[in-house]
Amino acid sequence: MKRIAEQEGHAGLALGDHDDRARADFAFTLRNRVTSTWMPGTRTIFDRRAADAFAARHGRRPQSPAEIREAMDADPWYRFYLSARRASQETIWAAVIPPAERLGRVAMPAAPRGALHLDSSVEPPAYVGAIDIHCMPGGYLADRGEGDTGAGAVYDRGVYLYMSGLMGGRNDAVGQLAVAFLKSRLPEFAPRRILDMGCGVGHATLPWATAFPSADVTGVDVGAALLRHAHVRAESFGVAVRFVQADAEATGLPDGHFDLVTSSILLHETSTRGLPAILAESRRLLAPGGVMLHVDQPRFDDDDPWATFLQENETHYNNEPFWRRYRSLDLEAQARAAGFARVELATLAADVVRQSQNNAADDPKARARGFLALLAFRDA
Repeated sequence: MKRIAEQEGHAGLALGDHDDRARADFAFTLRNRVTSTWMPGTRTIFDRRAADAFAARHGRRPQSPAEIREAMDADPWYRFYLSARRASQETIWAAVIPPAERLGRVAMPAAPRGALHLDSSVEPPAYVGAIDIHCMPGGYLADRGEGDTGAGAVYDRGVYLYMSGLMGGRNDAVGQLAVAFLKSRLPEFAPRRILDMGCGVGHATLPWATAFPSADVTGVDVGAALLRHAHVRAESFGVAVRFVQADAEATGLPDGHFDLVTSSILLHETSTRGLPAILAESRRLLAPGGVMLHVDQPRFDDDDPWATFLQENETHYNNEPFWRRYRSLDLEAQARAAGFARVELATLAADVVRQSQNNAADDPKARARGFLALLAFRDA
């Protein structure tokens, strides 16, 4: 299956040798087969077999997401699909970990445009280290000491394979989508200082630095190896970003220092205690008149129990325990409780095609769509 975009090379990218790339190609193809062919087939199984079997046992067809799950879990084909889905996820990690380990410790840039500030005293929230999100072995916090970029290298390559290249050659489609949304919503807004919370390896951070080249851009995360990789990656692409090891709930950065505080795909991986703290921290960090923009997974309508059932598979089978609770939160009310008087929610449903040499602009699969934007304004 053809990729939408080849992953763009950089100093920290763990591609490995011929055999490593062959294993990555297999993982890529298996993931595509599971999501593009077998996942749509689950609805056929439900309509033609599982719902009727449930009705024979209960005297009616399944109505809620929980009842749909009960009906589907009883079907052998669906159990095969679940096994294949989990196997495809684990195959991705099995393909990317060996070349990342052989890459070893990567030398930090000698004359960087940006900066890297690590702090071993930072205590990550318990929920970050308690589980391996996405079943990624070692999770976000794996760190073997000075120079280690392993967790970042694994995540960077793994995301590309997991998303089948649909996020672009730099895995940055969500960041590009966020930038495009903010520029369309606030065309005159020109932030001088930007903070990206939970920046990981900088997939969504670099688009902000590129879009606002005169701004000082900072990315914070609790994972040291993620940040080392982010720093090497940004420098390879010639983008100046300051990466800081800090907890998004309490960054330790100055009050009122930033004109824009943002995140991409952070909130749904955050506990119900951590999310309000992140919103409150966002407000503390914003200068008067500043803007908060968190872009995350879309809401899905409980009036469509099938869609809810599919979305909740991530919680049940892919180590995304907070996603289910996140989708039921009133994010607007949460932002108001954090001190924001002006709050907007927007669904970024319009197609945004990344115009670059790495994406075919006429390919409908090369589009990011459907994310939820939580936009709020700090009082002037």
